[in-house]
Amino acid sequence: MAKRRTRIAEGVYRDAWGLAATVKVGRVQREQRFPDGTELGLIQSWRTRTRAELDEEREDEPRPVRGTVRQEAARYLERHGTRDACHLRAWFQRFGDVLLYQIRKAAVQDQVDTWKGSNVAARTIRHRLRLLRALYRTPPRALGRLRLPKNPPGRPIAVPLETIRNVAARLAASHAVKTRARFLIRAITGQRPAQIGRATPEDIDLGRRLWFVRSAKGGNPIPFPLNDEAVRAWQLFSAANAWGLFSTKKHAAKLRAMGWPKGLRPMALRSTLAIDLLLNGADLGDVQGLLGHTQIETTRRHYAPVLVARLQAVTSGRVLGVLPAEDCQPSSSKRVETRRKHRGSKRRTAALKRRRTA
Repeated sequence: MAKRRTRIAEGVYRDAWGLAATVKVGRVQREQRFPDGTELGLIQSWRTRTRAELDEEREDEPRPVRGTVRQEAARYLERHGTRDACHLRAWFQRFGDVLLYQIRKAAVQDQVDTWKGSNVAARTIRHRLRLLRALYRTPPRALGRLRLPKNPPGRPIAVPLETIRNVAARLAASHAVKTRARFLIRAITGQRPAQIGRATPEDIDLGRRLWFVRSAKGGNPIPFPLNDEAVRAWQLFSAANAWGLFSTKKHAAKLRAMGWPKGLRPMALRSTLAIDLLLNGADLGDVQGLLGHTQIETTRRHYAPVLVARLQAVTSGRVLGVLPAEDCQPSSSKRVETRRKHRGSKRRTAALKRRRTA
């Protein structure tokens, strides 16, 4: 099974799911999937028709005046959707009617510092800068080597098990069978939504109780052992026919409607699995393999506080009994004797100083 796309003709590629044909005219690109084994002539015919349609649309559409941040932002949102409209509008107050090539690095840095002083999150500032950079056709010098705020380090969050049970119970009472199946797989296995969406029935071996997880970031599939609860969850998943990629935004909205805490991403189910395994004595390398981290330092960086808490719990229970607690508390007679020795040493030091001065 191919891991990446293989070019078999101009604009035609083969991957693990069949054939794909792409056509690009200007900045507009279309893609069409075809079953594996489709004749190349049929695919090329589709590419010819699609290219003609895109050429006609390009001739009919009005050509907007280009140049200012406001105009380029409107074109960007038209192509990519309005999800980032509020972040692009944040630049309008200062640079809305300014031509892109007239923006200077000092002005951009001043705007970044203003947002930092207004307690705008570091992630938000970096995202706004990425969007402004996307408006340019060539890498701009005005956006290079800026002093940007650092993103705060990620902190793993463990979701209370009672919260997970309550959400699962409400999903069971509703008619959202696919959402329930996907939520159960996420809660039990801790895998990413992309890995669940890429799963196929061939990846699930209930006889051997294994799920060969397709990596979300490239690499070989990872065997994930399934317990009794995970086996039942996959049976429910298959019965609900929940296979395929799904929208994480809509999935999170449905979970919040079922009682998932606001302000907490469902991705916390992943860190909950890791924290539970580490607190129960799992090895850090095993957790790395289950989470699919390429390097163990990634696992250590995220879950080092959990390891410290576990080690403190282990060391607190190790008592040799060679030093009783009462030996560490000096008696009153010992304290008086210690004070007398200290006073005597101070007197001798003072006498030596007087002799030297005389």
